[in-house]
Amino acid sequence: MFAGYALRAATGFGAGVVAIPLLLLVLPLTVVIPVVTTLGIAASLGQSVQEFRHVDWGVLRSLALPTAIGVGAGLWLFAAIDQQLLLKAFGAFIIGYGLWSFVPRRPAVRLPQRALAGAAGVSGGLVATLFGGMAGPFFAVYLRLLELDKRRFRASMSSVLLCLGLVRAGGYGGLGFYDRRVVAVLLLFAPVMGLAMLAGDRWHARLDEAHFERMVAVLLALSGCALLFK
Repeated sequence: MFAGYALRAATGFGAGVVAIPLLLLVLPLTVVIPVVTTLGIAASLGQSVQEFRHVDWGVLRSLALPTAIGVGAGLWLFAAIDQQLLLKAFGAFIIGYGLWSFVPRRPAVRLPQRALAGAAGVSGGLVATLFGGMAGPFFAVYLRLLELDKRRFRASMSSVLLCLGLVRAGGYGGLGFYDRRVVAVLLLFAPVMGLAMLAGDRWHARLDEAHFERMVAVLLALSGCALLFK
């Protein structure tokens, strides 16, 4: 939890891809999903308020509809889809993107941003709903292609994940996931998350742009390995 939320504070995402696969080794899915979702909302709210003036509102508007479609599809497919297969495919994708990020960049080309936003929103909403999180890398791919600086990247990412978390929490609450076990684990992990966010925020302040981009790429690759070999 500490490692996941320190990375979340530094980059704007990463808590779910780091924490969820490890937590599932010791806790049931019905506890891990609402716990990580609720802590993610708290983390996103703090960062969104702190970095409010740096949020790229155009990013939020472009992702709103496709993300809602992804969440709806995720709720519908939750009982039918082969989650293990999707998890491994997701891990392979973000490993590939993380490694690709280290390739020297060619001159910029004009990209179909509407199509990219649609793919990121639908994929992120679907995966987050099916697995209780881990949507960050999909949105990170889109935001990195927009070439946002590290502060706008983190602020926009936090706002996107805040909106997504609120919608998902409502759905999980409707399914009755928030029982006594979840509340107990939340009380245990909340102080850990708070300390991790403080540590990660200091880490973020010391990063330059080049180190930030490399750290995001490494995070994607390592997270993909954790998912692929879970």
